[in-house]
Amino acid sequence: MASSSGAGGSSTAQEPELAIDALLQHLDLREDELDDAVIAAEEVKEYQKATRWMAIGNVHTSRNFSAEALFGKMKAVWNLSREPICREAGENLFVFQLHCLGDWKKVVHQGPWTFRGWAVMIQDYDGKEDPRKISFDGLYVWAQIHGIPELYRKVHIVDDLARRIGKAREVQMAPKLYYEGNYVRIRVLVSVDSPLTRVVSLNVEGEGKKRLFVKYEKVPYFCKHCGLMGHNHEECGDGVWTARQLQFGDFMMAVRRATPPPMEPRYVSPRGRGRGSGRGFPTAPRKRSSQEASLDDEDDLNDSASSPVKTVPMETVDDGVSGARKALNLDDKNSEKGPAENTPAIPENSGAAPPPPPSYTDPRDRSKLRKTNATNNDLATSAASFEEDRRAQ
Repeated sequence: MASSSGAGGSSTAQEPELAIDALLQHLDLREDELDDAVIAAEEVKEYQKATRWMAIGNVHTSRNFSAEALFGKMKAVWNLSREPICREAGENLFVFQLHCLGDWKKVVHQGPWTFRGWAVMIQDYDGKEDPRKISFDGLYVWAQIHGIPELYRKVHIVDDLARRIGKAREVQMAPKLYYEGNYVRIRVLVSVDSPLTRVVSLNVEGEGKKRLFVKYEKVPYFCKHCGLMGHNHEECGDGVWTARQLQFGDFMMAVRRATPPPMEPRYVSPRGRGRGSGRGFPTAPRKRSSQEASLDDEDDLNDSASSPVKTVPMETVDDGVSGARKALNLDDKNSEKGPAENTPAIPENSGAAPPPPPSYTDPRDRSKLRKTNATNNDLATSAASFEEDRRAQ
């Protein structure tokens, strides 16, 4: 288990060192204990080259947690090109051995990183200094200063305002507005031992002071009473506070802009042989209701089809020629010859059923039948030849 007593300052790290020095003053060391293990200068350069992408970290919390859980979480969040080598270097001290410049920049210079809502403070490490002597002052976060008048939106003025928040590292005068409001974006090192800054003041001679709100894009959870990171207001003191006493809160957090809904593509008639040009977007056929499809009409739902075996009554006209025969008399010249020459004869019993279709014969049966007929023909031919020879004798 790993735990922390705060930011991991150097005061607690000096106590074991003083105890060891005081103990060595009373010990009489033997010669074999004084024998040195020598490391050549060339070896030191090789070691430094192999371990130059190294970082050390600390979790800003007083609670206990599992180091394996921390390593698994950070590996998943970082998603590096090569898996880092992680190990514990003391109480709430962790060394991360990275393998390339890109991974090292991501771990050390990006962020801020959090674990279970607590700040994970990471900085460069040369591998020589005692990890207990390293002081973690704070972590880099992205902050926004809102409402700076356009006349005073200058780099040196913004840099001066950023120093009231923390140690400025980067300033973006015209950032992409992924968050609501009109702001400049700065990356600053904020101290975990000081309350978060809520406003900065711009004093213009002749115009008076202007209070500018400061908002943070991503910070570990902090106390709404004291403004310190690492705990919430219910863990601060006895945890009972009035609304007036909660001087910090969600108003300090930047709000992302709502993304507009995607626009539906406008259909354009595809280019073809007819009129119009351009390419269209394929669209699914629109579903029609039963009213649009005229499914409620009873006439359309009635069965009007007739079977071939049904008797179709012939319409009789005054001249004695049926309607069916008239329909076949399409040629005027042929129509003068009379119905007997132009149309086929119609049997008197027109209502009789048509003859049944020929019965189906399996192809294999037809093949056997052909073979049987061929064999019988051969036998008949052989018998006839034998009879002719007998008569000739």
